[in-house]
Amino acid sequence: MLQPRYSGATGRAHLGGVAYALLSCQVLIGAVFAVAALTKLRDPAAFAASVAALRLVPKGVASLAAGAVAVAEASVAALMFLPRAGFALAAALLLGFCAVIVKSRRSRVECRCFGAASGPLGPAHLVRNGLLLAVAALGWAAVPAVSAVPAVHPDATAGGLAVAAFAGVAGAALLIVLPGNVRSV
Repeated sequence: MLQPRYSGATGRAHLGGVAYALLSCQVLIGAVFAVAALTKLRDPAAFAASVAALRLVPKGVASLAAGAVAVAEASVAALMFLPRAGFALAAALLLGFCAVIVKSRRSRVECRCFGAASGPLGPAHLVRNGLLLAVAALGWAAVPAVSAVPAVHPDATAGGLAVAAFAGVAGAALLIVLPGNVRSV
């Protein structure tokens, strides 16, 4: 478990890198899941068709399953304000997505993870989900070490918060486009 550093003079915990890492993880996971949910909700029929093509649920409930996935993804983004719950839900969804990808590896179903098709589900999607799982695990582990929200912590600096948030956004952007640009891993 990650531990905060303490000042010998005041006995107060220093913000240190742990809280900034937590903020980066929250921004990254929140952004990835928000974009995923919004793109699915923008074109629900296309995502429902890809869920039906996976043949993991009966065709009659594919739209319902697709809607449930989008709501769960939106919930992850909202739960980043309660990070322990948000990271746990993110990890559960990512593990489920990995299982679906492995099970459907021969079906050549187009990925609609972020709306428009970006090629068939495959190894690059498993890599992305594995990286997202690592970020969720890091964030989940960092939560107990941070006693206050980084943005209101007395030791927080504007520069530190900006760098942490930028790192989260940049990481999210890279992970969103990764599988669409990598055809073989």
